[in-house]
Amino acid sequence: MEGVSLREIQEWTQAEVVGKLDGVLQPSGVSTDSRTINPGELFLALRGAQVDGHQFVAQALARGACAALVEEQMPGAGAQLKVPSVMESLGTLARRYRQRFELPVIAVVGSAGKTTTKEMIAAVLRQRYRVLQTPGNENNELGVPRTILQLAREHEVMVVELAARKVGDIRYLCEVVQPNVGVLLNIGTAHLEIFGSVERVAKAKGELLEYLDESSLVLVNADDCVVAKEVKRTKGRLLGFSLVRESHYCGEGLVLDQEGCGLLSLHNFPLRLQIPGRHNVYNALAAAAVGHQLGVPWPQIGRALAEFEPVAMRSQILRKRGISVINDSYNANPGSMLAAIEMLGGMAGGRRIAVLGDMLELGAEAPQFHAAAGRQAAAQHLDLVLGIGPLSVHLVEAARRAGLAERAQHFSTKRELAAHLRSSLQENDLVLVKASRGMGLEEIAAAIVN
Repeated sequence: MEGVSLREIQEWTQAEVVGKLDGVLQPSGVSTDSRTINPGELFLALRGAQVDGHQFVAQALARGACAALVEEQMPGAGAQLKVPSVMESLGTLARRYRQRFELPVIAVVGSAGKTTTKEMIAAVLRQRYRVLQTPGNENNELGVPRTILQLAREHEVMVVELAARKVGDIRYLCEVVQPNVGVLLNIGTAHLEIFGSVERVAKAKGELLEYLDESSLVLVNADDCVVAKEVKRTKGRLLGFSLVRESHYCGEGLVLDQEGCGLLSLHNFPLRLQIPGRHNVYNALAAAAVGHQLGVPWPQIGRALAEFEPVAMRSQILRKRGISVINDSYNANPGSMLAAIEMLGGMAGGRRIAVLGDMLELGAEAPQFHAAAGRQAAAQHLDLVLGIGPLSVHLVEAARRAGLAERAQHFSTKRELAAHLRSSLQENDLVLVKASRGMGLEEIAAAIVN
């Protein structure tokens, strides 16, 4: 955060000043952790489910915080700015700070692939620009404002991913970020337990399209049927990326190599990826489209995508003693699970083994979605399907009924599953590890390679 005084922050947030505040001081940044706060930063006393930041205001100020943003006065702690909601005030602070910068701001929205696509877009744009991007998957009402507050004069473009836990979240984040380029990847069945229906998911994700105005650029997945229905909501300049339907950025001649990585042509320029899966080809098309629209030459786009390595636990390929492990254990929903199983089915080499855990937050339809994944595993003629988790019982049972009677097995614990794998894996085996983050299946991937 550059050139913003405490007095301006007080005015922007309409905060009540508590204690002696040096209004001309300019915070070097913000922090929510009193243990790691740097001298000169503004401490945010956020209330969480487990921890209340107000308990650490005095500690943060003693460590050199220039002031604390609080919801209740902490007696004797030092300079404080008292507001009704620290989280809302953080959003206000980020929104006002964002208005000081004129630069391309790309917002990525979708049910799956946001983080990978955001990283790909940043990699492409770094061929020409100085880029600020959302770290990791900090894509919510806390992470997005903190990213914005890292903007500096050196940055020429910003790439953020936006997530929704309810209708209205994307709209709010757009008002904070004020994007002028939007990327809508897909609309699927993620978080159905929260949203209740695909229609409500579409309504939430489509808030990006509603926000962008006539001067904005909108890039959408033309092959996604639900996305195609939502594009009428946008007022911006609309361009599509695709593999099947006609669009401005239509990939041609897609071939997947032995490890499932794509080789294709876009605008008569060859693109080669080292991240597996047809679904990741769409992510790469989105990144290439953004780069081309922002003036990155095709050779540099191709180089960035060819050198791009998967983010940890997202289609990450690990190799050990002739065994290849696709560690895709960061997250899973019905769409991404089916895509990952299809990817594994199309790979050549040794045995194709799927280690699949529960997909969470799917509500009452969770058993049916898991059963569909089991049928997909059978349709792809996988050599082994190993399930773990209470919901994955439905996956394994469906796989058995669909033709994998002798090749599908369910395990009660990760220790049992890992032990079974260690004793049975063979050279040239291909192993997919995928589940929702809460299942912690990265432990299985680590057990294989270690």
